[in-house]
Amino acid sequence: MYCDLNIPCSAQHDRSAIDKLKLILSRLTQLNEATVALNYTMESKIPKPIDESIFNPSILNSRYPLKLYKRVTIDAIDPQQIAELRSQFDLIALRTNDYTVFHAACQSNLIDIISLHVDERLTFELSSVDIKNALERNIYFEICYAPAIRDAQARTYTVQLAKQLFEYTQGRNVIISSEAHIVSEIRNPADVFYFAKSIGFPNDKAKFTVEKHCEQLLNSRLNVK
Repeated sequence: MYCDLNIPCSAQHDRSAIDKLKLILSRLTQLNEATVALNYTMESKIPKPIDESIFNPSILNSRYPLKLYKRVTIDAIDPQQIAELRSQFDLIALRTNDYTVFHAACQSNLIDIISLHVDERLTFELSSVDIKNALERNIYFEICYAPAIRDAQARTYTVQLAKQLFEYTQGRNVIISSEAHIVSEIRNPADVFYFAKSIGFPNDKAKFTVEKHCEQLLNSRLNVK
């Protein structure tokens, strides 16, 4: 099984956006049995999830089965809002460049994933204490590889953060997702495995980033729901 828990999904369900998603999902289902989370970004109002029936296997020309989940990414901790989001989404992630928010997220029981910001340099240093607090709450940390494909500077930030994250977690509760905007940014499981190895992950933990850890995350959160 190959997991990608961050396929961006526009709040505007126009034909162009849907066609891009179909190409990405079709590509993933050519590689392996795929478990995918469509990721919506929280903005001024709660995004409306797309009708997933339009991604049926015949339309995608799937070679392998596909499981779809709904994820939303927020940038602040608001318990009331998160409670509302829980009823509509399978996973709740947080991404921020604000240390106060990051620190609060690491001590929260409301977040499933903390996604590290790699499009620009973090305004704070990762703290081993914060990471430890998050791991104690079974929060998962996400690194995305597509930004590193799109931009050389983002690649530098991605590698730096990934190495630091591995130092603090030793690979525990780390997942690697694509955050692919277009199909050409999708990489096969072997490429992701070697990327994880290149930043210090041993063989077993490199493989866990797109398999076991993602499955554990989904199982724990869906059982709670």
